[in-house]
Amino acid sequence: MTGRGDGAIRATHAKTLEFTADPQITERATCIVAVGTAVADPVRPAGPVRITISAGDKSFAFEALGNPGWTPGGAAVVRRSGRRRPGTLATEASAGAADLPRSLVDALREPGAVVELTVEPIRGRPAVVLVALDPEAPLDPRVAAELAAADRVVAEDDAAGAVIGERVAHGTVRVAGRVLVAATRELPGTTVASQLARVPVDVLGLPPALTAAAASPSRGPLTVDESGDPRALLRKVPAGHRLVVRTSTDEVAGLLSLARDVRGTGSAVLVAPESRPQRVRVEEYVTAGREIVHLCFDAATESNALDPTVEAAVRGLLADGVPTKTAANALAALTGWERRRAYETVLGWRAT
Repeated sequence: MTGRGDGAIRATHAKTLEFTADPQITERATCIVAVGTAVADPVRPAGPVRITISAGDKSFAFEALGNPGWTPGGAAVVRRSGRRRPGTLATEASAGAADLPRSLVDALREPGAVVELTVEPIRGRPAVVLVALDPEAPLDPRVAAELAAADRVVAEDDAAGAVIGERVAHGTVRVAGRVLVAATRELPGTTVASQLARVPVDVLGLPPALTAAAASPSRGPLTVDESGDPRALLRKVPAGHRLVVRTSTDEVAGLLSLARDVRGTGSAVLVAPESRPQRVRVEEYVTAGREIVHLCFDAATESNALDPTVEAAVRGLLADGVPTKTAANALAALTGWERRRAYETVLGWRAT
């Protein structure tokens, strides 16, 4: 991408930088680093990239994550955040306009300067891109960009293989480099599910609720409820199910804490607007702003966790002199546990 310098360039914005096609700007545009830009090679970036900005003999390079949803032409914004708003070339950048060396900024302020932005792929970093394909629809340009960036491509069913020309019939796939996994019938990701908790994950072709479910390392039954009370659902839906709810960010920490108590796992996949999925844990989550998000709570494989209100109720029965067997039957009915497990638990409570 090539543009021109401009005397109004300040490059003081800490969170973004932008190449603009506009022929001139005012000094209020603190993120602009070049004007009158044109794309020399109209390719959508995807995966980790190295971005280099140069003017004259001055240059500066940094890393970011290419946005396959960027449309060549018009604005090209690089963000330190993960938000893929319209015009976003790359996200999760290691630098903003304010990080450019001042010697380079001085060169960018020269009206006659030729300013170049070069985007180069960085290969080999482990990541998974899950793609839900519609074999009857044209290939999404974002998927084409991700296919070009992938180190390995996997199709989880024959129809997906026919679309992308790749096929892995059975077994899991080791995530070494950027792996694209496509499916048409089920949620993509079965072949890499055991590894989704330890690598960055992106999802294409699904609505937010199913995006969260696909990015979860849990497999098995899935419950999606976008209109119910998340706290009530955490207590009601079996702990062995993945559970997707719709909530606001200021409720996430409390829900993670409740999930740890009633499901035995305080982790989930969070999907915010215009962002890729992220793993969140009760020990680490910090609320940032207030917006509507989707959460997919992990399924518990074997949980001894118990809703504190249920435990208090059954202990109350014991304190009132209710027989052990009756209290155990109540615990089994409230939790869905096997009667033997409930009976042994109640015996333990009575002993203490």
